[in-house]
Amino acid sequence: MYKKRRVLGTCLGVALATLLPGVSLTTDDPSWMPLVLGSCVFLVLNQLIYTYPSDIRSAPPILLLLQAAIGIVQDTLIWLLVSWLNSQMYLGLHVDGLLTALLAGTVVRVSVLALLPLGPRPTTSTP
Repeated sequence: MYKKRRVLGTCLGVALATLLPGVSLTTDDPSWMPLVLGSCVFLVLNQLIYTYPSDIRSAPPILLLLQAAIGIVQDTLIWLLVSWLNSQMYLGLHVDGLLTALLAGTVVRVSVLALLPLGPRPTTSTP
C-alpha cells in the first residue's frame, strides 16, 4: 500500500517541482513526456534507495526527521543526476543549480511524506 503512495507522491512532487523557478522543461515539445521521463528516473532511484519509514504513523519523531533529512539529500542528488542526464540524453528537465535542486528535492520529499499516512494502514499477513 505504501508503495503506491510513494509512486504517486514522487510523480506529484516532480510535477510540482517543475513549477519552481530554476527547474525548467528544456524541450520544445509541449507534451508531458519530459515529466514522465524525469518521474521514471526518480521512481527507479527511490525504489533502489529506500529511505522511507516502514510505518509513518508510529515512527518516533526523531527517526522521521532523520529519514526526511537523508531523503532530501537523496532527492537533491537525483535532481542533479536528472539535470546531468538531460545534457547527455536530452531528457527534458533542467535544474539551474544546487540550491534549486535542494528546493526541488524538498518539494518531492514533502509530497511523498504527506501522502504516506493517508488511507488505510497496511496490514501484515502472517501465515
